[in-house]
Order: sequence, then C-alpha cells, then structure tokens
Amino acid sequence: MSVYDRRRVNAPESHPPIYSTQPKASTSARRLHSSNHRPDGRQPSQIRPIFLQTNLIPQSSGSCYIETGNLKIACAVYGPRQVKGRQYAGKAELNVELRFAPFSSKRRRKAGKGTESPILSSLIHQSLLPSLRLDLLPKASLDVHLTVLECDATEEGCIAAGTIAASTALACAGIEMYGLVVGGVAILPRKPSSTQETTVQSSKADSKESADLLMDPTLEDSNLPDTKQGTRILLCSMPALGSTTCLRITSGTGGEDVDQVEKALVVLNASLNEVHGVVAKAVSADFERRQRAHAGTLVEAA
Repeated sequence: MSVYDRRRVNAPESHPPIYSTQPKASTSARRLHSSNHRPDGRQPSQIRPIFLQTNLIPQSSGSCYIETGNLKIACAVYGPRQVKGRQYAGKAELNVELRFAPFSSKRRRKAGKGTESPILSSLIHQSLLPSLRLDLLPKASLDVHLTVLECDATEEGCIAAGTIAASTALACAGIEMYGLVVGGVAILPRKPSSTQETTVQSSKADSKESADLLMDPTLEDSNLPDTKQGTRILLCSMPALGSTTCLRITSGTGGEDVDQVEKALVVLNASLNEVHGVVAKAVSADFERRQRAHAGTLVEAA
C-alpha cells in the first residue's frame, strides 16, 4: 500500500533553500552615516513606490490590495450591516482586525492571532475612526479585515500601510468619509556622542537633520547600528483637511531634540501629500469603473 496521501500534493524530498543566504556586509560598511545610500539603494528621504488595486474580493463591500516593496497587505470591508440583538446605538460600530499570514515572514508564524495583532489593529482603528461618518449609520456594524501576506517592514510600517489599504477599501465600499487617511513612518537615527557633537558645525545642523531622517524604513534599515536605537515616528493624517488622526513617537535610548522631531514631522507630512495623490487616483479609477459598469447595465436593460 502506498505511503503517500493522494488527497494532498506532496512536496519533493529535497529542495533548495527558499531564502538565499548571502554574506552580510560588515557593520562598519553598513552604517547609515558611512554612505547616503541604504541597503536597498534608496536615498534616506526616499519612500518606496506604492501599488494599489481595488475590488479584488467580490464577496466584500469594498476591498484593496497594497504593495510597497516586499510589504503586501490585502484588506476587505464588510458592511454596513445590522447586528441582531444589539442595543440601539446612534453610531455604527467599527471593527478592525489585522492578522499575519503564517508565510508572511522568513520565520513561519503560528496560525491565528499573534501577540502584536491586537495592538496593531487598535492603532489602525484609532487612525480610521476620525475620518468616518459613523453617525449616518445607526445600529450598523463595519468590519475591516486586513491580512499581511508578506512583511519586510517594522510594526509602524504595517500600521501605515494597513491604514492606507483600509481607508481605500472603505471609500470603495461607499462609506461616507470626511477624507482619505494615509500614513507614513520615519526614523531619526541615534544622536552622536558628546565628543562628536562638538566637532559638528552649527552651519550643517539643518542639512544634517534632514539627511539623517530615514523615511519608510524596512526591517533591514531598522537594524542598522545608527537606527536600531533611534526614534520612530508614525504619522497618520487626512491631507485633504490638514488634520492628524494618529501620532505615535517611540523615543530611542539617546533621546531626541524637540526641534528635530518637529522638522521630521514636517518632512513626513509632506510625503503624506504624495501618498494621498496615489490613493485618490486609485479611488477615482474605481469610481469610473463602477460608472462604466452601471452604464453598460442600463444599456443592456434598454
């Protein structure tokens, strides 16, 4: 009797490694300040291109797929729908759930919710809540489900990309909103020691601060010696209204000056305007597609 299970597709007995084990450069060569380029070749102030695709899940009210580098997230929105047995509420209830696929990282994750999923879900919920007109949907419920298919970013990067995908999916679902919410992440590297600070001239301060700011960091960027203990900034806002929905600053061991953080927020806010343009084009393209489909239905009915 065969020992193979014919109901399954059996894997080969031997296979090459999935992830290449290339030798890493030395620590001195991978320091951020030794070169203006990052491990992936980007400039410190350069963000990765964003790809957005809507209407990928037919069963949902609205859906979106976002891909930036090797960070890939799928989002589906269900509702608004009435919840039976719930007491009357003048506003709709927003439920956000983010999960990591078991194959999303190099080390396989356990199926189901992880320890970081509830924290990330609550921050995405906080970012989306001020943008929604939930008062127009009494006794209703909105369910937002996000699945991280591949992840090469920090937790803050997952929150920013998840917020963009969720806001786009909600807009495609026809939910009344004040504006689209986009997010971005930046890292302020660790401050130099006091002996090094004395050698830095005051004329280089402004240019140095803007050059040191690391936009849209990956996991490899966050593990660099200069950025591992740096200050992480997460900013989610509605650029169309100029309002901030979520701000999270995680201070590093060296601490940061208030002026440096303010300048970093200005640069980060400017990058969110560019991301907002990408999201607006995706929503506009989805709206035009729906109009063409509706017009074709009317012609067939006539």
